[in-house]
Amino acid sequence: MKRSVNNPPILFAAVLAAALTMSAGDARADGMAVKTASLPDVARKALTQDIAAARAADPQVFAAVRNVQGVHREVYKKFRKPAPEAERELRALGPAALLPMLEALAFDAPPRDDLTDAEWTALTVGMLQTVGILRDARSGPVLRAAFDAAPQPDVQRAAAKAMGRLCTDAELAVLVKQSAAQSPRRLPAIEGLGECKRLESAKHLASLLAATPDDATAEVIGAALGSVGSSWAWKARGPSAEATGTAVREIAAAALVGGFARHAAPRGRFEKSLMLVEWAKTPDLVGKARAAADPGTRVALDGLSQRLARRLPR
Repeated sequence: MKRSVNNPPILFAAVLAAALTMSAGDARADGMAVKTASLPDVARKALTQDIAAARAADPQVFAAVRNVQGVHREVYKKFRKPAPEAERELRALGPAALLPMLEALAFDAPPRDDLTDAEWTALTVGMLQTVGILRDARSGPVLRAAFDAAPQPDVQRAAAKAMGRLCTDAELAVLVKQSAAQSPRRLPAIEGLGECKRLESAKHLASLLAATPDDATAEVIGAALGSVGSSWAWKARGPSAEATGTAVREIAAAALVGGFARHAAPRGRFEKSLMLVEWAKTPDLVGKARAAADPGTRVALDGLSQRLARRLPR
């Protein structure tokens, strides 16, 4: 005989099923940085399933992500630098925090309570930064959507840099497109390219610097070239990345020396980046630039050459 729908066990099961469905993401509010509907269907459905499975396996980490303390004034005012901060707390949760963070960013924002705009932004930025550090391909659609949607410069920068750390072809394509001169997201896109340890990124940054007339943008590109060509970062990737790292560092060094010769104001930034890149043949590049330079630039290049001689590995 059929049970009545008013039977309490059946009602409980229905409520439980609905709650589980809601916790997966599709039926709930939008995230902190992304409207859920803006995600591609395939990515949204896959993340919904992964989030539901992760929640069932480890509900505590979901609670921890939704209860970050470092953005609350009564906590961060005790810090040495009293400003809202979330990344350190989130990183301590490890890779298990990925899906809870993606849920908060794109499916179901945690309660805002009495957080100020600055505190809420710090929480969003902290999640994006931590997601980027984890370099999980499942985060790509969320990061790209956040970069596209965010009105706050800090959130744009965090999303762009996280995209750069992931830097599949999809992220690289977005960052290259948005680094164009007419793009309102040009500067964060350039910073994102600096995190993308790929030959294509180094080549694009070099071409941007060669074509950039203004000092302010040139300085941002110079910083990105130092990041993409960082000798420490390439060494950390191990022997398998040595060939690519060598090519990237050579491209970055050549672009930076050229930028140093063309742009007077950001020379300090270019020099710092050259020290990060640590390309052994940089003095040869400086010598070639000096031969074609005006007298004032030659003096600056001579000073650079002397400082490089003291700092570069022999």
